[in-house]
Amino acid sequence: MSNRRHKLFTWPPLLCLLMSLAAWGCGYFSQELPDRYFLWSLAHVDLAETFGYEGVDRLILFTSLFACLTATLMLLTAGLGIFLRNRTTLSLYRKACLLFYALALLCGSVAYQATGVIMTKGMSLNGKKLVQYDVVMLRWDLLWPVLLASAAIACLYLLVWRRAAIRQWLGNDETEPAAGDRFLENMRTHGSDPCYRKSLWTSFNFHFFIIFILPWLLGIIGCVTPYRIRKGSGDPAVAAKVVVVKVKKKPIKRPIINKYSPILFDFPKIDDSKVAEEVEKQSQAVYTTNASRVHSKGGVMGAGGGKTGGWPDGMDEGLVRFIRMKYSGSGWDDGMDTKSRADLNFLDFFRSLTGFKTSTKTEAHGIALLARYPPGFAPPFVYMTGDGSISVSGREIKIMREYLQGGGMLFADCGSPGWNGSFRNFIQQVFPGEPLLNIADDDMLFQVPFSFANGAPPLWHHGGNRALGIKYKGRWAVFYHPGDINDAWKNNRGGLSAAKADGALEMGVNIVYYSFTNYLELTRKLRKK
Repeated sequence: MSNRRHKLFTWPPLLCLLMSLAAWGCGYFSQELPDRYFLWSLAHVDLAETFGYEGVDRLILFTSLFACLTATLMLLTAGLGIFLRNRTTLSLYRKACLLFYALALLCGSVAYQATGVIMTKGMSLNGKKLVQYDVVMLRWDLLWPVLLASAAIACLYLLVWRRAAIRQWLGNDETEPAAGDRFLENMRTHGSDPCYRKSLWTSFNFHFFIIFILPWLLGIIGCVTPYRIRKGSGDPAVAAKVVVVKVKKKPIKRPIINKYSPILFDFPKIDDSKVAEEVEKQSQAVYTTNASRVHSKGGVMGAGGGKTGGWPDGMDEGLVRFIRMKYSGSGWDDGMDTKSRADLNFLDFFRSLTGFKTSTKTEAHGIALLARYPPGFAPPFVYMTGDGSISVSGREIKIMREYLQGGGMLFADCGSPGWNGSFRNFIQQVFPGEPLLNIADDDMLFQVPFSFANGAPPLWHHGGNRALGIKYKGRWAVFYHPGDINDAWKNNRGGLSAAKADGALEMGVNIVYYSFTNYLELTRKLRKK
């Protein structure tokens, strides 16, 4: 039986299959790299111009071409390995693995040079000047997929140096351990000095755990950063259009009578009526609520009537963050990828509009983590979207209810008709017996800091034509947008015109302002304890 398995399972086909998958990955990378850099350069014009002077863009293009060449050679190697199995194709296979490491070094060079230019030139990335720690973490964010792929190729390279693979590839009966076998045995026995090797590995693993694994685990297990809203004094600063309608007065028809008649004809003028005066005033100035720009972009948003921007009940070191809910279901992370940038595009828009500091990273965590925020320092709003079912536990339902009743706001965005039904079922569990209500066009949600004549722009109508919500103690605790506003925030704007995409971003600004203002007012006492 074991001999039969040995005949059925052979290393060469498996190795060729793995090489073809690696070739596909390199080909995909060669296409995505220039496209993503182009989209990034549109959002960071100043940095892209500097990269052009420093040659970073040319290095990126060369890396893309080299990735295409690597993919071609890998695919050719996999094809030859299927039909020709000799020392030449085996050597070519090993060289293809080494060629990948040349590509990995190029990727590292791109990341090192790009971040180095930002650091040495003292430039800002997403409104923030980078310190050395930021540069290290940015390089890690850029290169961890490359490091992961390099580890996979290393395993592949080690396999083709093992005696079992070589014997099947060349069709000989040699049994002497090959280089790969000797390497694995050395790793297993820790070589000629096991004590030194074990100490070295222990030190390496400890530092790797502290620097990379522990921060990741803390983020998964439930360590949250308190949410801080900018402290200061500001104003919504609405700029509403005024259309003046002139009313033409019709001449009053007077009858022709005999002035010597004993009957007195005294016709009162309608203009003398107080009611008529009010009607005339209201008809002369009609205030429209078309979406209008905020007067100043110098950071005046807030409350208190000041000019510095912020809220009197805010906190020092305030940072606007966009936190979305992660749950078991599809589409919850739609728009979070670096190609779409929906979340980051909204934060960029908010920063350019108000001057407030905004997060430079997307954030998402499970509903259960809402319970870990300190009282008075929870997110004023959280975002939730998707395109399928919503699977949450009873405990998560309870935590979401307590969060919303405690001053938070759920900004739900319908990503598909199927998600519409899932969300309605979910929110009925959160607020049993409370229906989703139409939000009136003149509600404060649609008035400040931007005003909308007909309520929220419906966009794709996945969940209807009207924005809905649930009120709790006089304020909107749930805002449900029916038309996938998240798509309009993406780099491609979902195919919308720039004007409609700006309207979608402005609607998001209204949600932020409403949630910030209400949350600070409701939780003021909690921060004074």
